[in-house]
Amino acid sequence: MTETMLDWSGPDLLDAAEVRRVDGDLLVLDAAGGISCIDLESGAVALLGTVILREQAIEDDGRYGVASRWRLHASADGAFAAIVFDGASHGVVVDLDDFRITLTLDGGEYYPQTVAFSLCFLSLRGNAVVVHRTAWNRLDASDPRTGALLTQRGPTTYVDGQAPPHYLDYFHGRLHPNPSGSRLLDDGWVWQPVGIPRVFDAVAWLTGNVWESEDGPSVLALTYCDDWNVPACWIDDDRIALGSMSDWNDEEFASDPAPAGIRIVDLSQPSTTPDRKLPMSAAPQALFANARSIFAAHGTDTSVWSVDSGDCTQVLHEFQATHHHRRRQELLEVTARRIRRVSIA
Repeated sequence: MTETMLDWSGPDLLDAAEVRRVDGDLLVLDAAGGISCIDLESGAVALLGTVILREQAIEDDGRYGVASRWRLHASADGAFAAIVFDGASHGVVVDLDDFRITLTLDGGEYYPQTVAFSLCFLSLRGNAVVVHRTAWNRLDASDPRTGALLTQRGPTTYVDGQAPPHYLDYFHGRLHPNPSGSRLLDDGWVWQPVGIPRVFDAVAWLTGNVWESEDGPSVLALTYCDDWNVPACWIDDDRIALGSMSDWNDEEFASDPAPAGIRIVDLSQPSTTPDRKLPMSAAPQALFANARSIFAAHGTDTSVWSVDSGDCTQVLHEFQATHHHRRRQELLEVTARRIRRVSIA
């Protein structure tokens, strides 16, 4: 695997996001609030603009497995970016063409420290859509150009002490779109607390049933577990890798002890089909995948696993993958002063 390195001379890097723009293919957010576009082929860097990163009050930092930090999200075409703070409630969406804030985000003040800020970009009929949490138990979709709400519907909170129709008792967490953007994996939890990663049909939600994210027919709970905020990724449009092999024990109302590893959920199989489990020597801290391989970052290394055989085929020593650039078929290790790239083509 070929490695390339890019040293960073600006304010410390905080996060990065894959894009496809004429001036580059990676957006980065720095500690001064700057959003820059990097051409990974030439190394050219273009500063697009700067936002104000307000100081965040962090409660119970790390208690729920949330890495409290600034996150950068971007639409695939690089026309829009969102900056949010995991474990907090607020953020912004920016139109990068004229560097204008089009939407101020508010995820609600009810236990936001327990989850990552729920946000992702999708494409609908060729146009970017931003999906974001507007309350602990509500997701909405908005037009990032104007900030207009696309999922107008009735109340999702109690009214006069009564739960409204379609009420969802669920704390939305990190959102993972599948490669085609047709489904969303939601890493959230319910009171006891119990982590319940859920999947639903994003296309049905945006084009038909506005209540699909609450109780639509496509909603599927993948498993029950003691923890949430665990590593997860899509292998392809139907298969998901979850960073835990534990099974739920109804009698104990807790997860049974399990060794380190991942479980692979295949949504194309009947619900009675057991999940496939892949033991690992260490618990993954981040997961990435393509149709052939799963990449697990743990400690200072990243291990490569064959999807077909379940074997570890390689270990990238002293390389801790933090991002996956799908179009370039590269893993990235983004640190404050450097971006390292490894080809996985």
